[in-house]
Amino acid sequence: MLPIDYRYCPVCSAPLVEGMVDGRMRKHCPECPFVRYENPLPVVVAVAVKDGRFLLIKRGIAPKKGFWGPPSGFIESGETPEEACLRELEKEAGVSGEIQRLIRVARREDTELYGDMLVASYLVKVTGGEPVAGDEVDDVRYYGASELPEYLASSLRDVVEEAGKAS
Repeated sequence: MLPIDYRYCPVCSAPLVEGMVDGRMRKHCPECPFVRYENPLPVVVAVAVKDGRFLLIKRGIAPKKGFWGPPSGFIESGETPEEACLRELEKEAGVSGEIQRLIRVARREDTELYGDMLVASYLVKVTGGEPVAGDEVDDVRYYGASELPEYLASSLRDVVEEAGKAS
């Protein structure tokens, strides 16, 4: 789902040209006001914790198929980032939770499938349910801070100490 290479205006069908618009090189229509703005996809991550342990899923689909990570997904139209976070937690890991706080908002680039993303990560206290892998997930389980895969330990470093308090 990397950015679509628009060639024609979706409003009037004229061929698009590239030029400076709003201080950036952008495709735009020379016949009407259409400008092709490329915006990041909004994504949420649920850094879910219970009894000081992190709930991780093993991704069953691209991107990063086979990698362990926190439940995550896209914010859908009509929902808040917090609603999306808790929906993805339940959908992917089968548990419910309560958002404790926003950890960070960061830009990420997925070169495998989705392109530019704006990622909001939340610290979530697991409040109910037993972990069950969702349709797009191969496995789900809790990890202690010392058991986290190295690629996650560094990105979660700022919440590891706080994880015990969210329990």
